[in-house]
Amino acid sequence: MKFFNKRKTERSQPVAEADAEAEPPLPPPIDVWQESEDFQTLYCVREPWAWVMSYLKHSKMEELEKPADLPTNVAAAKAAGVEPAAYTPKTRRRRQHQHKQKVISTLKIEICSRSRDEVILAVHGNSSALDGLEDKDELVRTMQRCRCEDKHLSPPSTLINWDVTHEECLNVVGDKMPVLEENHDKDIFVVLKEPMGSQGDGIFFVKTAEEIHEIISAHRQRAQEEENFLDKLIEEKNRIPSWVLQAEVTPSLLIRGNRKFHIRTYVLIIEHLEWTDLLETFVYNRHEVRVAGVPVPQGEQGRDRTVHITNGALSNGTERLLLDEVDELKDMGLKEKVELFVATTFGRDLVKDIAGRIRVTADDSNPNVRKFVVAGLDLMVTESGRIYLLEVNVNPAAPKESTLSDKFKDHLIGFMRDLTWMVTGVDSPNFLLVNDIMDQHGIEH
Repeated sequence: MKFFNKRKTERSQPVAEADAEAEPPLPPPIDVWQESEDFQTLYCVREPWAWVMSYLKHSKMEELEKPADLPTNVAAAKAAGVEPAAYTPKTRRRRQHQHKQKVISTLKIEICSRSRDEVILAVHGNSSALDGLEDKDELVRTMQRCRCEDKHLSPPSTLINWDVTHEECLNVVGDKMPVLEENHDKDIFVVLKEPMGSQGDGIFFVKTAEEIHEIISAHRQRAQEEENFLDKLIEEKNRIPSWVLQAEVTPSLLIRGNRKFHIRTYVLIIEHLEWTDLLETFVYNRHEVRVAGVPVPQGEQGRDRTVHITNGALSNGTERLLLDEVDELKDMGLKEKVELFVATTFGRDLVKDIAGRIRVTADDSNPNVRKFVVAGLDLMVTESGRIYLLEVNVNPAAPKESTLSDKFKDHLIGFMRDLTWMVTGVDSPNFLLVNDIMDQHGIEH
């Protein structure tokens, strides 16, 4: 089986002209959304996106249940001399369980020629460029390693060990909690984030080191009662994650009747290991706004989670909108600010660290596959308009179709269409190259 998968664009330059001349001739871009008798498209998609793809796929596209069934993976397994294991009822149950538990990449797609036994293009969303950044503590470590603390990209944060003693907690936290420069409240709350928490679980609003230790200690005791707790963590993460103590993003900008919100935007990184820069990074220009279902009460004394957690997990009234629908945000030019923030953060401040992850984990076992990764970024905005990165959701999930308005469903369908175009070499105007954004603002990178 032959493979061709080294498409070049005008956006970047190859390492050397000699290298470019030595490469095989490149096929023209293929629009996978146009039915053709010449090509068949095979793909695997992360389960939450299956309903989105159901609106897009056509008769010349086929969804495969397992990435191992994609032609390049089958060929690589044969080349390595790996034969499928005997398929007994017992192994079937085990594989079904593993398939349910394993989170595959957002999309893996391969375009095959019907007339010849060859894969024309193979692109898999399993790049290591953002590995680990979905973990709250690893994101903090990365920001610290890249010396971003003074750039106000993320709220000030402190890491605390899962088994911290009372005395250690008092020493680590001290008398002064992490706080934003513009937060002048006398009564300071901070956010304590459980290492493995998600969807609003494991988030606590605290005020003292005593509260912090009490919460961590209670979680440690429950965890130690679970059999092989540490072994499982080390096997999954190759480390024991830390708790994150983070400044609350306050005074936060409020919209739609005094409600908190956060912005979800998407960043796309495509590997080009044959190029000097190794990667191209894009930001999607149709930004989402997730608005809390409960307004912030006047003269609030505590922290009601339904008011302050905006991901929709705690309130049926949470709204999912597009930024262009919210006049309050459009009028302050937030769209452009978000795109510049993402461009400078991922195209300048973190780019060396991201490129280093690609170099360290480069895998030549299947060199015929182009790799990419997509992540959903959760951003919060203060009253002054300063943007903070809260989380990086690598291979993000799509919401359930039944929870969405027709307009938001159309948005997600459009996003998947644009994403597939980009990774298969067909440019979409909705994905903006971060280097172009910085160039437009005169920012060196």
